Amino acid sequence: MTTNEIVVGFDVSPPALAALAWAASQARATGCTVRAVHIVDWARAQNLYTVPVVEDRVYAEDDPVDAEYHRQIEEAFASVGPDLGWSLHFGQGHAGRVLVDQSRDARLLVVGSREHVGLERMLVGSASHYCVSHAKCPVVVVPVPAPKPESTRHRRPASRQGRRSGVSSTPGSTG
Repeated sequence: MTTNEIVVGFDVSPPALAALAWAASQARATGCTVRAVHIVDWARAQNLYTVPVVEDRVYAEDDPVDAEYHRQIEEAFASVGPDLGWSLHFGQGHAGRVLVDQSRDARLLVVGSREHVGLERMLVGSASHYCVSHAKCPVVVVPVPAPKPESTRHRRPASRQGRRSGVSSTPGSTG
């Protein structure tokens, strides 16, 4: 059974925040609710290192997440102005598996793309790739936001650049 819910995996990285913003916009445009799922950094959870293998799961209300870390994630979620019925959940384990499980009845799963390459991708894996390969619902992968253009204050004027490179800025001039 498909619900009228968009599941989004997010943290405080630029691509994940872009995914959260995209999911919020899509939810408002389509009348869906948002279930944001944050997979906790193992170092931020209390007592996770005492367990040899961390299971994939979403925490109940009494989650073991450090209070300051929890507050930062809640602020990031609040930045999109959540509508009534939207929810934030914390989980642990393999991000891709948790998100695929959480989205099994969702209308859509939204994730950011961290652009892991080479050895990092092999060691850490790619949650977005896992989601695209295993989710039962459509998946939207929001790319890394483009860098903001440099301000014109730090650029040389075009005519000056043209003279230095030997390119004429006016017809007939030799630079």
